[in-house]
Amino acid sequence: MISVIIPTKDRPGPLHRALRSLARQTYGAFEVIVVRDGGSPVDHVIDSWTGTLPITLIDQDTTEGVSRARNRALDLAEGEYVAFLDDDDIFLPGHLRAAADALAAGDISAVYGRALVSPTWLEALPQLHDRLPRKDYAFDAGFLSIANFIHTGSVVLRNPAATPVRFDETMNHCEDWNFWLDLHRTAAYRFQLLSHVTCVYHQVPRPGAVTLAYEASPTPFTAARALIYERWPATTPLDETYREWFRAFDSRLDACIADGLPTQPHVYEHAVRGLHPSYTAGRTPSRRLLDTLFPAVSLGRTGTSRPLASATRPGGIRALV
Repeated sequence: MISVIIPTKDRPGPLHRALRSLARQTYGAFEVIVVRDGGSPVDHVIDSWTGTLPITLIDQDTTEGVSRARNRALDLAEGEYVAFLDDDDIFLPGHLRAAADALAAGDISAVYGRALVSPTWLEALPQLHDRLPRKDYAFDAGFLSIANFIHTGSVVLRNPAATPVRFDETMNHCEDWNFWLDLHRTAAYRFQLLSHVTCVYHQVPRPGAVTLAYEASPTPFTAARALIYERWPATTPLDETYREWFRAFDSRLDACIADGLPTQPHVYEHAVRGLHPSYTAGRTPSRRLLDTLFPAVSLGRTGTSRPLASATRPGGIRALV
């Protein structure tokens, strides 16, 4: 059985769509645990699926954060496997079946489907879905120590009840990334990318935690990345070089926000898409990519190019600054 965990707050409409996507699954051996993390009541949404879905509601008026919400659900999860679904995303009908088959077939501990990224609400694959971006990166343990490339709502994993690994409840950003690293390094979980698009990650323009995070300088993601880099040390010089690239990325992004300069939409996704192939090929990260992603910073206010300086760190590692 798979325990599907859904934290929710003040999004009854999207939550209803998320639950409808579960009702359409071709795999029926699952339970649903919804955690209302404060906000408006969701009883009417849950009641509308009574008799159709096996739902347990953890109902709390106080907002404790998404990490605490997921941990509370993990404490109740009875499934051999656990799936995560954000309240504004959906599973495509074959998601749980594909995950269960892959997990049962080998010694893999966690799988994640290819996620379609949509700027509009979807409940099925559109006819021209090949034109939409995807989060579909093959697993690489080294690159996971550099950047989070796994969509939370695409993951199904062996229930971690027998391990010490849980979501870090002090983290409000990148908590999923820290969780993957903890599972991999502490509990020796093996991850694998599924071969098909199995879920939809909605990036619909609207106020939310991610949007608000990119209005502050430094962003909460800068602090979260620094924490993760300190907590999970790089294991190779190449990994540290890529981490320096992302430190420069954060610096430029924070400078743009502080100065009111424009940034590309989904700039982090463009960074990951640009770096993942070069990392897996063993090449150094592209300095040109930073200038492409942040032309306003690279040109500066005078209109002249402001190239990245290069510094040498202990161990012969060249740093981007």
